[in-house]
Amino acid sequence: MLELLNSVKSLPSDERIKSKRAREYVKLMRLYEELEREKARLDRELEEDEKQEAFEALSSEFNIPPHVTVRDAAEIMGISPQMVRRYCAEGKLSAQQTLEGSGKWRIATAQLMEQPNWERFIDKRAKLKKQSTALADEVLAQLDSGV
Repeated sequence: MLELLNSVKSLPSDERIKSKRAREYVKLMRLYEELEREKARLDRELEEDEKQEAFEALSSEFNIPPHVTVRDAAEIMGISPQMVRRYCAEGKLSAQQTLEGSGKWRIATAQLMEQPNWERFIDKRAKLKKQSTALADEVLAQLDSGV
């Protein structure tokens, strides 16, 4: 990781940027691009067992369920719910129909890690976890204070 940080160098054109914060922002954007390239490389190179290991680590950290709904899968994949149902029925996605003919499916979440909106899903789960934790803390504080 340190290599990535050190790989982001200032460019001669950066000297025209007067604001220190603007220079930091430009450097962060370059670092972000480098991180995206590194992530894409790892996505290609990870073995299935390594992907499962990464999924398990992310699951516990961001409260990711083992299965998602058709709606969640559609959001993660950037396609319509109808297309997700078709993929499930055709066996293109690892899924189980919850009730025969209902259109409701339990879709294994781990297989969606390489989909276009995976990071957005992670962000959403992290936000939900943070809100839930804050609410739980608030309730505990009220119980402790006897309110």
